Amino acid sequence: MTTTAGAVYERRGIMAHIGDWLVRNLAALWYRLDRRHRRITLANLELAYGAELSPAVREQLARRVFGHFVRFAWEMVELLLAPLPLISRKVIIVGEEHVQAALAQGRGMVAIAAHAGNWEYTVMGYGLKYRPVAVVGREMDHPWAAWLARYLRQRGGNSLVAKQRGMKEILGHLRQNRVVGIVIDQNTTTAGGLLVDFFGHPARTTPVVALLARRGVPVLPTLSRRLADGRHLMVILPPLPQIKTADAQADVRRHLELQSRSIEAWVRTCPEQWLWLHRRWKNQFPEIYS
Repeated sequence: MTTTAGAVYERRGIMAHIGDWLVRNLAALWYRLDRRHRRITLANLELAYGAELSPAVREQLARRVFGHFVRFAWEMVELLLAPLPLISRKVIIVGEEHVQAALAQGRGMVAIAAHAGNWEYTVMGYGLKYRPVAVVGREMDHPWAAWLARYLRQRGGNSLVAKQRGMKEILGHLRQNRVVGIVIDQNTTTAGGLLVDFFGHPARTTPVVALLARRGVPVLPTLSRRLADGRHLMVILPPLPQIKTADAQADVRRHLELQSRSIEAWVRTCPEQWLWLHRRWKNQFPEIYS
């Protein structure tokens, strides 16, 4: 005779199996129909890994990337509707002691993040478990999208800083000894970015965090991953070294390279959970996206 606990476990197993089936099929359909993002993903993987991966392996990895973002879309619905205690329980934070040590200096801190795992899920979980985060992001053009982005942050106790005009607000949060979260792994404009190595190729990257580091603000890599059981892991690493010399440009570039290397190392451990659909190298290698 099946016990109540056993029946619940069995039902959960069935639902997980059905969910996996839906993800696989929706991802396969998306991959087949979305020619543009399929080509971008494959071009990025070929540039980043070169001969390390055969065309067949790149294809398999690209399909897993699409599957990851199908799950991501469902998890976004969960973030909007699920009870907050459930969201908090599904997030595991490792390295909070590094945040406490950084904030003890009284200068605030910057958490650099990547589009890896479900970064929205983990930052909401962090806000629920520990303290608010001022999340820097692009303000959406459409009013409903802008409202949704702000609601998503505020639901977990966080706030949104529009990066288009955000430096003054960022500095205000740092002066109040708060945590500011900045995602740094997307291509930025020619005028606003510096070229640093990413997967063996120059990629244009925002220097904002490196400039703040030179002013003495602690910068901690804060990276996310979805675990096999459906929970979400956030790992907070110790602050990146800060070296201040008479050569400000060299200091900024050195720190920016450290940021890029920390992101690349994390992506390499679980590449299917990074945003390969983004044209990361479009300024330097536009031909690969033609």
